[in-house]
Amino acid sequence: MSDPMSSETVLAWALADTASVCFTQEDRARVFTALGAGEWYSAIRCMLAITVRAQYALPDKLVVQLTTWLDSYTGSADEPTMRSLLGRVRPHTRHPPARG
Repeated sequence: MSDPMSSETVLAWALADTASVCFTQEDRARVFTALGAGEWYSAIRCMLAITVRAQYALPDKLVVQLTTWLDSYTGSADEPTMRSLLGRVRPHTRHPPARG
């Protein structure tokens, strides 16, 4: 069992916190089920696909963290797909407004 507060765990939850404003109910169920099961990679992949579909911009800092995280998967079978998704994420330098 991996450390529950690994950098991948923190990254997955940070992405969920940031991107959850663009989740549908179905997205929310799928993402939080994966997070609850500790399936960080699957959750991150799902959230990247959601943000691309929703054309939702992520903070530059988070995009850099995701790129660094993905570097640890270099050579994996899913890496090209993940790089493509990440390359289609719209970065922004300001955080989105807080939910009210």
